[in-house]
Amino acid sequence: MSSTSKIEGDRMDRNEVILVGRLPEAAHVRSLPSGSRLGTWRLIVRRRHSGRGARVDTISCASFEPEVIEAVAGWLPDDIVEVTGSLRRRWWGSEGAKSSGYEVEVHSARRLERKVTMTLTGEEEAPVPGPPRSAPPPPRSVPIPPRSVRSLLHAGKKAIRAGGDRAEGDRTGRDRTGSDRTGSGAAVP
Repeated sequence: MSSTSKIEGDRMDRNEVILVGRLPEAAHVRSLPSGSRLGTWRLIVRRRHSGRGARVDTISCASFEPEVIEAVAGWLPDDIVEVTGSLRRRWWGSEGAKSSGYEVEVHSARRLERKVTMTLTGEEEAPVPGPPRSAPPPPRSVPIPPRSVRSLLHAGKKAIRAGGDRAEGDRTGRDRTGSDRTGSGAAVP
């Protein structure tokens, strides 16, 4: 046995992935016929700046670990999270039309940061006439759900008509009234 063969024979292969990124939507947890639970989600991970704008990778993640599934069930969109796991190739489809893709099978996960988005309701208390106070009371606010990644990506590409209305077919998913046409029913600012 040559020294090269011995080195290759003793080598330990590694498949270890650590990701830190933003959760674009809530994780999906489902029960399988076997009784096991499966949690699936995506992470948006920014690439290092290469001078041509922001680049990101969207990476699929999955876990069968009960502790991980319990943790991800409490995550909200826009949470910054860290996951550790292994890269796996998955196959699906029928015999004639097999497809495959890669995902990270997560063994441990934790939330690093939660971004809370607040909006003013318009029902804040009006200032009381009199001497100025040292610090005004904080306004009452209501959390609103974060905007979808799609709306953020297309925010700068709005087609505006001469009258100020958004074009019927603009790519933001909104009609002329500003209502969301994506099916969520919520008006998007």
